[in-house]
Amino acid sequence: MVVTELAWFTAASGAVTPEGKEATNQALIVQDEWVARKAPDLPKDRAGRGVALFHQVEDPATYVLTAHWNSLEQHGLWLESPENRKVFPGLGDYYQLDKTFLFHFADIWLFNSSGVPGEISLLDSPIVSLARITVLAENRPEFEKKWEEVGSLLADFAKPYAARSARRVEKDDPALEEFVIAAGWPSVERHQEWAKDPNFKAYISALQPLAKSQDISHYQRIL
Repeated sequence: MVVTELAWFTAASGAVTPEGKEATNQALIVQDEWVARKAPDLPKDRAGRGVALFHQVEDPATYVLTAHWNSLEQHGLWLESPENRKVFPGLGDYYQLDKTFLFHFADIWLFNSSGVPGEISLLDSPIVSLARITVLAENRPEFEKKWEEVGSLLADFAKPYAARSARRVEKDDPALEEFVIAAGWPSVERHQEWAKDPNFKAYISALQPLAKSQDISHYQRIL
């Protein structure tokens, strides 16, 4: 099962400095080299592996590191590797590492292009919106069905930027499932215009009744 990793970091003080950004880049270089040796089935370039660092617009102290893996086990090998154990603590000068957490989305490389001609991938979008939605586990099939019915409304509005959904692997509560709906935008303002579109009512009316909670935030890629 291919997965997409999202690792959430909190800056040590305000926004991460240029030095912190470069330290993150150096840590990723170590990962690049590890992948070339230990995971040759993955793409060699970061873009191909969906590797990027995003900065949250609403909260300047929040960052998300993304990556694609061929399996949870493959990512686990990196996490337990001597190389990662050596470089990760060094990021403590720039991030509150005790607040770091990560999870995976199943059966998708979320940040790559879907292959649709002219589509702009999430990785290449100026802004990415992430809507994290929880639903009762028993309502998962119905939510997935509704997304299949109305997801194209969001996708059509977001064009030429990608709009995709995925289900979280790990569960904080066995009674709940979490989904993410990610879309690319030229600006935050353009995303806000979606709520004024004639198709928005049909979209939100289908999904919102099934949502136990929802959190929407915006991100800019900085690395």
